[in-house]
Amino acid sequence: MKQPYFNRIIFGIIGLLILFVLYLQYAIIENTEKIKKDEIQKSEKYAQKIVQYLRAKTGGHIESALTNNPKLRDQLNDVLQAFLTENYQYIFVLKKDAKGHYRFLLDGSKEEAVEYQTIFFPQSSVFDRVYETQKTGIAKQQESTQKIWLSLLYPIVEDKQTQALLVVDLSEEYADYLNNLNSPLKVLVSLMQIFLVISMALLVLMAYRYYKFRQSVLNDTLTGAHTKLYLEEFFNRNRLDEYNAILIDIDEFKEINEKYGYDAGDAIIKEFVQAVLAELSLSAKLIRTAGTEFFIVVPKNEIEIGILTQKLFEILKEKKYLTGNDVASLTISMSAMVIPKGASSLQAIQRILDEKLLEVKSRGKNNFIILDLQSIDDLRYRDIDYIKEALEEKRVCCLYQPIVCTQTKQIIKYEALVRLIDKEDDKKLITPHHFLKVIKGTTQYIKMSKLVLEEAFSTLHAFPDIQVSINLDLDDLYSSDMMKLITKHLHKNREVANRLTFEILEYHEIQDYDKVALIFQQLKTYGSKIAIDDFGSGYANYYYLIHLDIDILKIDGNLIAQLHTSPRRTKIVLQSIQKLAKDFGYKLVAEFVCDEMIYEQIKELDIEYAQGYYLGEPKPIEAYEKFIKL
Repeated sequence: MKQPYFNRIIFGIIGLLILFVLYLQYAIIENTEKIKKDEIQKSEKYAQKIVQYLRAKTGGHIESALTNNPKLRDQLNDVLQAFLTENYQYIFVLKKDAKGHYRFLLDGSKEEAVEYQTIFFPQSSVFDRVYETQKTGIAKQQESTQKIWLSLLYPIVEDKQTQALLVVDLSEEYADYLNNLNSPLKVLVSLMQIFLVISMALLVLMAYRYYKFRQSVLNDTLTGAHTKLYLEEFFNRNRLDEYNAILIDIDEFKEINEKYGYDAGDAIIKEFVQAVLAELSLSAKLIRTAGTEFFIVVPKNEIEIGILTQKLFEILKEKKYLTGNDVASLTISMSAMVIPKGASSLQAIQRILDEKLLEVKSRGKNNFIILDLQSIDDLRYRDIDYIKEALEEKRVCCLYQPIVCTQTKQIIKYEALVRLIDKEDDKKLITPHHFLKVIKGTTQYIKMSKLVLEEAFSTLHAFPDIQVSINLDLDDLYSSDMMKLITKHLHKNREVANRLTFEILEYHEIQDYDKVALIFQQLKTYGSKIAIDDFGSGYANYYYLIHLDIDILKIDGNLIAQLHTSPRRTKIVLQSIQKLAKDFGYKLVAEFVCDEMIYEQIKELDIEYAQGYYLGEPKPIEAYEKFIKL
């Protein structure tokens, strides 16, 4: 679970606990008050019984009966005294005289009882209200020295006239007893409140520290640009396809650090970032993805990506940086792209931009390139997870392009070309242009190669009269895992291995010809043949003819295409290659024969074999079944 959501959950739980504790506290108070009200009602009934007794003994005329009969007065004082319990501090009867003064008629005190007709000064207006309204009342004691909680005033009424008031004083100890009925819960609630207050304080402190920590990991401390973590979280909240992207890298910044020092280099990077931010809107985001590499995302509705990229490139290229007494300048390489609608893989976008940035650097740096992927498929097919799933589900097949005899146009061999099968449309095939670089050097590449080898040998077994060639990168031969896979399949299918040709692709110069020669020898042990692809361009040059034991040369298609633009010069070069191949005993194949004009010139040059769309497109092997039978 992500930290922000975890914090919200914890805050929510503690908030609910606080509400629960407040409710519990409120419930305890309400319960205590209810208990007190219930006890007051019991006291009222108690007072009612006393009044009934007094009225019965005095015949309804309490004052005259007590005045005329002192003995009855003493008797009733004793009765009131008998009604006293630990809950009731005092019980007495008051009469209001003509002057409005209250006087004692009866006093049930156990000690120092007040004499008859002694004046009593009430401290509450409730006495007068009860006397007038003839309704029971409660008088709360204020700072009483007699430890009284409250006084219950019960009117003694006869013939609709208030004869007297019966006063029952409830003791303070009784109130404490009622309050203490819920004291364990009160203590528990108090402890919970203390715990929750401390927990909330700690959580706030942790949240603050986490906020400061997030600021440090979401924003680059040197430049103030955002970090990769910020970028990931940003696109967890926003749609990727609503933005366009730019990747910027400062070329050879190591030289700046070496020349001016790391402190000066840091200052230049900070100034560089400020220059970029000055050209971006607030809704655009600048992310530092590596030392001098920066990633920019810009809303599509703000500015056309080409205009912004051109503007940034010109500004950053011309900008000067003052460091000490010197003025430094930077060169930058940039790649930008319009993110296609429906795109959701940020990693795929970054991978494509990184590939194009490398292209810019390989062409001399200090330049930019803008991509415009036409559909989500262009992006989806570059997604490593998509490719991995396709390989796991064995959604891999080979198309076969014929290699024909130039003079007769008879098919003598087929080149197997790998394709992935689209997940949603099994008739749609994905070319290696999309996925090969993504999986190169990974276990997925080995898995794909295994499937291609299985397909090629299956085809050789199914059609005994054909030959098949498959492509191998020279790096594949340097890989022990790849060589184990190839030799295992060659040994397992040794009866058809002599009809398999390995076309060697090379993207860098061979450093150890002896090692490569030994690898070729291993492959040829089973009767397989070796073809050098794209001969005549790049690293595939004449040096191969001296040091390597090969069988076939495939002339680079770009060289063949020059027959359209520079036919005379191109023919001279092709004639020299044809003569060398003949002298060394190599088969010679012209690639990319795309039309009749090139075909006729290849035929005229006596190049033995040809391959290209004019002679046959890559198709399932079954499409050429009638030719195979011939």
